[in-house]
Amino acid sequence: GRNRMYTLYIIRSIEQKHYLTMTTMISKPKLLTEPAHTKIVCTIGPASSSEERLEDMIRSGMDVCRLNFSHGEYEAHQAMFDKIRTLSKKWNEQVAILCDIQGPKIRTGKMEAPFSINKGDMIRVTPNTIMGTKDRIQISYANMLQDLNKDDVIFINDGIIKLVVQDKDETQNDLICECRAAGNISDHKGCNMPSGKLSVNVVTPKDERDLAFIANLNPEYVAASFVGFAEDIEQVRRELHKNGNTDIKICAKIERPVALENLDAIIQASDAIMVARGDLGVEIEAWDVPKWQKEMVKRCNRESKPVIVATQMLESMCENSRPTRAEASDVYNAVIDGADAVMLSGESSVGKYPVEAVQTMNEIVRVAQGHMHKRNPSDYDSSAQAITETVCHGACTIASEFAALNFQGKIVVITERGHAARLISKYRPALPILAFSESVRVVRELALVWGVRAHHTPQIHSLPLEERAMKALQVAQEIGYLGPEDTKVCVISSSQYQGAGYMTGVYDVRALATYAADSGMHGNPRASMI
Repeated sequence: GRNRMYTLYIIRSIEQKHYLTMTTMISKPKLLTEPAHTKIVCTIGPASSSEERLEDMIRSGMDVCRLNFSHGEYEAHQAMFDKIRTLSKKWNEQVAILCDIQGPKIRTGKMEAPFSINKGDMIRVTPNTIMGTKDRIQISYANMLQDLNKDDVIFINDGIIKLVVQDKDETQNDLICECRAAGNISDHKGCNMPSGKLSVNVVTPKDERDLAFIANLNPEYVAASFVGFAEDIEQVRRELHKNGNTDIKICAKIERPVALENLDAIIQASDAIMVARGDLGVEIEAWDVPKWQKEMVKRCNRESKPVIVATQMLESMCENSRPTRAEASDVYNAVIDGADAVMLSGESSVGKYPVEAVQTMNEIVRVAQGHMHKRNPSDYDSSAQAITETVCHGACTIASEFAALNFQGKIVVITERGHAARLISKYRPALPILAFSESVRVVRELALVWGVRAHHTPQIHSLPLEERAMKALQVAQEIGYLGPEDTKVCVISSSQYQGAGYMTGVYDVRALATYAADSGMHGNPRASMI
């Protein structure tokens, strides 16, 4: 009767509101829109710091919160971290945290007064601490004279000003430069030196202090800035280990030409990659950035490393409630390229419309994912394929067969460390990926991975293999990850004997529910799998 119709209404609604719980019929917080496969990273700042605003952003599609350690005091970072963790718990641990350290940022020193420099003007640049004038300025890079030579380039103020080294005056500790692109110079403007010979230490004294603090916070990810070599990643990892944390995953930000030269080694050493197009677009020609973006995404996909495309994606939404057509195309193309995540920076941290920016990005992503080309899994097998990857490749093939036969279903992964879920994700299968893990940390880490919706399921790994599948399907129904139209699932689980292999099974949802009910497992699963 009426109660039955109400129950069916709830069930049919659940695919759009995947955080509902069916066990008690009491709603969890509801998403405003269907969750997208490509994840959304949001930089948190003054515009998004309130609990209400953060929750609106989660509801609108935010998956990862980025805390920028270039700004702010530790007390404020701690308060924000705690606030996000509280909200994440409310939202079934669906929100990850990425802490972004500053790295060796090179800046101009102080000026007597801001001034303009014109094309053709000569100016001296020194690492010495001075008050800058039109004739001579400080840039905070101690080894400048040793590392730069004639015809090397210095960019100032996000690449607006271009200086070219003409000569050295070692007695004054100066580089003598000619201005090739004009602009305004003032205090503490960012500088870029595209030369790959810079002897910078990727972990600065400030970063050491920040990493000690971050190790205690224990976020899912740390973003390492201005890396150039695989050893830079290991240096960050050693700092975290020194402070007692071996769990945090490291995201390498690619923003220097030397990092492009060592890209494969950096990808292998890292847990994730960020295509940091801001500084990268200064240090290489702007028209080369799209080519490298596509190349980085493809290489990361092949090695099953999550990849974030960042910088100026919806920049105009700092001031306007709608993006430009070019920005919409930028986000769309990042999704088509295969990015695991797209990122908002100023749009969500200091912009006027942070929630609208998340909603807009989510809508663009959802449209784009409907037009992604089907992948040939063989094109994305890694250079060192092992048994787990072979099994995950097979799961993607099964998903393609399901789609060809018009079967509705899901890929269900029961995972301890999230590795199998990441491997399946890289093939961009035809079916959504549901991951179940005993580890809350793994559930949050998977918030950065394309197409994966993860759920914390205590003690699932202690069950025999078939009972794991029953348990996973029951939980999937209860929380709304599996709807009544889903008739088939492909289940992947590691062996109960650690390191012995993986089990893959194809199940009929209703039949498995019947066996689960007959076995009396966890009450009456048949009732919850209507």
